[in-house]
Amino acid sequence: MIENKDQEIINSQNNLIRILCQAYDSVYALDIQNKSVKSYWLTNKIQKEIQKDYIEGPYQAILYLYKTTDVYKEDYPIFEAIATVDDLLKEMGDELSYSINYRVFRNGKITHFQCRVARADKNSNEMVFGFKNIEDIVQQEQKNSIALAEAYKMAEAASRAKTDFLSSMSHDIRTPMNGIIGMTAIAAAHINEPERVSDCLKKITGASNHLLNLINEVLDMSRIEAGKLHLEEEAFNLSDLMDNLLLLVRPDVDAHHHELLVNIGNVIHDQVIGDSLRIQKVFTNLMSNAIKYTTDGGKIWLNVRERETNQNNLGCYEFVFEDNGIGMSSEFLKRIFEPFARENDTKTNKIQGTGLGMSICQNIVQMMNGEIKVESQLGKGSKFTVTIYLKIQNDDVKDYSKFAGLNILVVDNDPLDLESCCATLQEMGIKTCAVKSGAEAIEKVTQNDTEFFACLIDMKMPNMNGIETTKALRKILGDKIPMAIFTSYDWEEFESEAHSAGVNVFISKPIFPSKMVRLLNQFIQHEVNENPPENISDKLEQFKKLDYSKYRALLVEDNLLNMEIAFEILSAAGIQIEKAEDGMQAVDAICNHPDGYFDIIFMDIQMPKMNGYDATRAIRSMNRTYCKTIPIFAMTANAFAEDVVAAKTVGMNEHIAKPLNFAALENILMKWLKKS
Repeated sequence: MIENKDQEIINSQNNLIRILCQAYDSVYALDIQNKSVKSYWLTNKIQKEIQKDYIEGPYQAILYLYKTTDVYKEDYPIFEAIATVDDLLKEMGDELSYSINYRVFRNGKITHFQCRVARADKNSNEMVFGFKNIEDIVQQEQKNSIALAEAYKMAEAASRAKTDFLSSMSHDIRTPMNGIIGMTAIAAAHINEPERVSDCLKKITGASNHLLNLINEVLDMSRIEAGKLHLEEEAFNLSDLMDNLLLLVRPDVDAHHHELLVNIGNVIHDQVIGDSLRIQKVFTNLMSNAIKYTTDGGKIWLNVRERETNQNNLGCYEFVFEDNGIGMSSEFLKRIFEPFARENDTKTNKIQGTGLGMSICQNIVQMMNGEIKVESQLGKGSKFTVTIYLKIQNDDVKDYSKFAGLNILVVDNDPLDLESCCATLQEMGIKTCAVKSGAEAIEKVTQNDTEFFACLIDMKMPNMNGIETTKALRKILGDKIPMAIFTSYDWEEFESEAHSAGVNVFISKPIFPSKMVRLLNQFIQHEVNENPPENISDKLEQFKKLDYSKYRALLVEDNLLNMEIAFEILSAAGIQIEKAEDGMQAVDAICNHPDGYFDIIFMDIQMPKMNGYDATRAIRSMNRTYCKTIPIFAMTANAFAEDVVAAKTVGMNEHIAKPLNFAALENILMKWLKKS
């Protein structure tokens, strides 16, 4: 009975040993005293590959045979160090285990192997040899090593780029700062010369705007790297976004005498939901680059189209920005989206920039599940294709029934614009008569008995422009048919002449469906706008014409310079100003004055003692109806989207970003003070 129990223990131990042996391709036992080895475990594959002479025999002979038959020649020295049992014992010393990695050359292929030797203690008469194929492990280590080397290379490049960026930024920041300081000194020295002072102020404004742009890009990049840049979801119109974009870049386009060609193709849904501010930032950056890196008198193309998707509530939009400018090298294209990367070229070194714009653009586009691609050749120009996905507004349901059957004459010498405009009208069920010149338009209405509902005429046409064409058509068609001029240019310069010729309304290119719908609704309701929006050339002078003298504001600001600026601007509009230097003083001012004393509060956010958020909460929590309804505006340099949300959350009515925008400030005053 006892013998059976012992046998069970032995069998169990042998099973465990066999299980452990399976981690190796082959296992051998070495008798140190007799200096002989014997195989204990061989996989089926190894049994087929190795010679039978390896199975059992003297240690030195078998090791020599294995070395000369299977081991890769360059690794012979590894086995020479353990050629005899005495050599092996010397190598191991007091260690209980020893391993070597080497290569085997078998069947014309090199494979990595490992041999591991172990003993129970240093006085033991037995050792165990385990051999296993480690090719997968070696290959993985090599991959990891390559990946680590590439990561190190990228980190080194990023570090070098940041160093170069800081060097460049030092120059780029000092340049506008030098301009601001220098022009301020010059203005002070010529304080009695209005023209000289005015020139200095214009240059100070330009330098300040450039400096502000540098700061904004660095802050945006910092927020992106920290994962703190968040997208907003708001309803907006693609037509309005493109109009704003073209309004922003038009002065620079004209200053460089570029030709800007815009084409809208197959955009069905232009009422969308997304982060319009971030999108406009991307487009402004791409358009600004096209303007800056195109030689004066060049061409810039902007093409917009809606691509098909399989989802009813999601639109896919493609925006292509192309130019025939100086282009980029193939080497730079590989790293164009890296932070701080700039082309090192004599043509570009003089152009201001941070090297952050394209990286910011790519991050924003990727956050929208979109992509941005670039193609470029030195001396031939560049092409950026941006694809983004935007939700379609639920109310963007097209009802064109009231336009069905209308007939409209379209006059435009640009074939793409003509085709795009007619396609938009035809999508609404409108019949179109397309002609390419004023002369053709006159011929068409003279020889055709068709009664046109309206005429859409391009402004810039050779031989006969839009005004001349309108004047000629009025003589034939009379005064009842609405006539609109569409243009990519400012209409202020020819506005008076156009109205005298019989033009009813101006419509800016590009023409999206919603813009066309608004225009046609005006025509149908006979509400043609005779007075297009005024183009304010001098915002500050215009602001001074406002009269809010019967209103009193509480201005809360801890920075004396910012206090002075805001005080001067608001006072220019006639507003009576009382000051508070922190949130606590603001709360005390409200407590110490009767209801209705202040009509409005301008509140800074970052202040000592009590910040703007806490001050607003304190005012809103007072048990006075007046405190719950008085308009409170955040007037702060915290200008990110989440800052706007934070301001609204604590009870502020509006958010005004510093530096102050005159138009935005005027709109807020009109909205809240006139209402009160």
